[in-house]
Amino acid sequence: MQRIIKFNLINQTSFVVRRPISIGRTAIFQSFNVQDQEDFQKRVLNASTPVLVDFHAKWCGPCKTLGPRLEALAAEKLDKFHLAKVDIDNVPELAEEYNVTAVPSVIAIKGGKVEGSFVGVLDDDKLRAFVNKLIGE
Repeated sequence: MQRIIKFNLINQTSFVVRRPISIGRTAIFQSFNVQDQEDFQKRVLNASTPVLVDFHAKWCGPCKTLGPRLEALAAEKLDKFHLAKVDIDNVPELAEEYNVTAVPSVIAIKGGKVEGSFVGVLDDDKLRAFVNKLIGE
């Protein structure tokens, strides 16, 4: 069992700290909500760290399943990739630019280029393989 503590900082960046109730290591990863295209350019396309972009919507049931799984994987992989969240209702132009026609859609970006993508909720093994390919593990 784990307790999750979120710290919200400037620009809605949140660092999630997962602390197992038993003795163990603490995991910190960066997750942030993309505000607009300029924010996306700065924090995703210009990032030195690979970024998983989670296109979602508040009304989407499967998105509510995938989001926490992506956060858990980011915590497991520590700082090897960042997780950007794009609400398609708030930033529809990004969804259009990346041809997002269904949610959840996840796009992997490394060095400003799309490295891969998937639509829907993957099982844990496929999700882990997708991330491992992005980060070179």
